[in-house]
Amino acid sequence: MIIMLSSDLCRGVLRDQPPELLSRLQHWSVNGDEVVISAITYAELIAGALLTQSRSEHVALVQEFCERLEDIVPWNRAAVDSYTAIQLQAMHQGQSLNMNDAMVAAHALSLKARLLAHKSKAFAAIPGLDLETLPV
Repeated sequence: MIIMLSSDLCRGVLRDQPPELLSRLQHWSVNGDEVVISAITYAELIAGALLTQSRSEHVALVQEFCERLEDIVPWNRAAVDSYTAIQLQAMHQGQSLNMNDAMVAAHALSLKARLLAHKSKAFAAIPGLDLETLPV
């Protein structure tokens, strides 16, 4: 199974390093699941690190975290097509979605991945998404 981490979950892991969550992520990885992030999430994490006073330290922390993952999955046509469908449906329903969250959800859908998030509110309106919320 592919397990994709949301941006909010990654920020929580980087900030708090919760032992239970780290252990669970390691368990999935050891048991053959692919723990990945979207290129969109990677961009968000690096951009956030560059906005801090300790840029090089925070960028290194993000890169160290990413080295432990199976992959940073590139954004591709299937993800774009999924994103377009999500946004069109939201517009028809009069909803407004956060663009980055919608892009990460679309990426997870295109890969048939389970998306792990800290907060489900950003993803609750996206049909068909295999979403699991975890405390950080």
